[in-house]
Amino acid sequence: MAIKVTKPEINLREKLAELDFDQVPYHKIPKGSSIQTNYTLLAGSGSANESETNSSSFQQTNFTVSINPRFKNSLFKVEAAPNAKMNGASAYQAVGLFRKIGDGDFVQIPNNSTLSPHGQMTLRWLGSSTWWGIVPILVFDNPNTLETVEYRIFQRNSTNGSFQVRIGENGADEHISVTEIKQ
Repeated sequence: MAIKVTKPEINLREKLAELDFDQVPYHKIPKGSSIQTNYTLLAGSGSANESETNSSSFQQTNFTVSINPRFKNSLFKVEAAPNAKMNGASAYQAVGLFRKIGDGDFVQIPNNSTLSPHGQMTLRWLGSSTWWGIVPILVFDNPNTLETVEYRIFQRNSTNGSFQVRIGENGADEHISVTEIKQ
């Protein structure tokens, strides 16, 4: 006995059109792809961007950005290039990136036994009483959480007293951004 099987024809163009969508589902995004980017723009108006301190302990600045992770194991790329200023020629300024998960406290990145007291960068200018420049920050972080993650730039000087340090500059548009990268 012979059995005849028939199958309806498939229009490949129609099937591909059915698969076409405006947004790739997050679970189908390839590893290494950017999932989302958030940024904070600090518009240069008056002294709104400026954060000054003469403390030798890390003090927070106005440069902060938050992100709600899509995946627990995502990698985060944090970027900023704020202006910096130092008044004094005999000490240095340390700039560090800190993170807060959910309602927790800010901790310096990386949060491990090799943490430098200088943060991500140390600036020192000898021979002048005032120095201005750009502080480029590029940090990769894996907080391993689905809670909101907030990143903030902190700064300090090397000595308490009259040595004043600043992150942010009046009249300048500056930013801080964070990008989630799928792993």
